[in-house]
Amino acid sequence: MSERRNQDILLVEPSSLTGSIIVATARQLNLPAVRQVNSVRMAQQRLAHQDFAAVIVSIDEQQQEAIALLEQVRNDALAISASVPVAVITAQVDASTAIKMKALQVRRVLIKPFKVRDVIATITLLKDT
Repeated sequence: MSERRNQDILLVEPSSLTGSIIVATARQLNLPAVRQVNSVRMAQQRLAHQDFAAVIVSIDEQQQEAIALLEQVRNDALAISASVPVAVITAQVDASTAIKMKALQVRRVLIKPFKVRDVIATITLLKDT
């Protein structure tokens, strides 16, 4: 079971609708399993004890907490590898956010509203890195 879990991707997305679309799409296309949590706090609890192959974090509603979570990941403060591939979901990116994302080694930024094919491409990118 733990070997399978290591292939899973953690999705931190407050919107149940958006999250369920991403989870279902990954399942239908036989992509790595996407496990959704609705808050940064829930993500911290999962990542404290469980490894994931990648993380996708929505940063709009809890931006400071989401950034802090990514910093914890990169500082090797959780059970997940500090070099794990990371993507973020956001409605917009300004210059300061772009600088933070680069510093946190974010591999891809999905801008809302995004197309399902963008999510598929993101999951594939994270899986292959």
